Amino acid sequence: MIRAIVEVTVRGILGRRRSLLVVLFAALPVLVAVVVRIGGSTSDAVSLSADLLDALVVRTVLPLVALVFGTAVLGSELDDGTAIHLLVKPVERWRIVLAKLAVAAVLTIVLVALVTLVAGLVVGAGRGAERIVVASAVAVAVGGLVYAALFLALSLVTSRALIVGLAYVLIWEDVLGGLLEGTQAFSVRQYTLAIARLLAGDDGQAINVALAASSAIVLSAIVLAGAFALATRRLASYEIHGTD
Repeated sequence: MIRAIVEVTVRGILGRRRSLLVVLFAALPVLVAVVVRIGGSTSDAVSLSADLLDALVVRTVLPLVALVFGTAVLGSELDDGTAIHLLVKPVERWRIVLAKLAVAAVLTIVLVALVTLVAGLVVGAGRGAERIVVASAVAVAVGGLVYAALFLALSLVTSRALIVGLAYVLIWEDVLGGLLEGTQAFSVRQYTLAIARLLAGDDGQAINVALAASSAIVLSAIVLAGAFALATRRLASYEIHGTD
């Protein structure tokens, strides 16, 4: 049953115009990387790659791609009523959430990790930045999973998930994350950067992050599990309300 839900969800997501727009948006770091490489920057390749991937991928592309896919796989279907045919079937709610999360996470990870590798290698290939690029791609995969779970749960909490998600990314992670140290413990971006720094070894010093890698790993697991549990519970509640 999970496989069937996944297949239907993938067809529905890929058939939407917003998916094409997301792909075009995600290509932005690659275009910038090409411009930087053609420009022949003399900056340290490791630092340049770290800064580029941080500013364009981790801070921008990753959360926004995850937001679109995370809120669309189930929240949008509930809003337009197309999920009703699924909810009336005798399927455990956790299976539905798992299938939807798998689609959102895989689409986000494949797209953003690919962009990370291509953009990073365009700038740093042959210049000693390969390790930080690969580390960033792996970290982005982890961050994509956590973001997707968080935004999927958010779509079941509020019908304005896109707006709330944007507020989280732009205000909490961008603005408050740079001003208040305590907010970093609740920032998926910080988890991603901390994991990338850990995996990059000595080159990881070029990644600016205050959160310890051990904390990032534990907090990522907590957020992932918590978001999955919340989404499952909210979906079960939605079924009860729908039959009243």
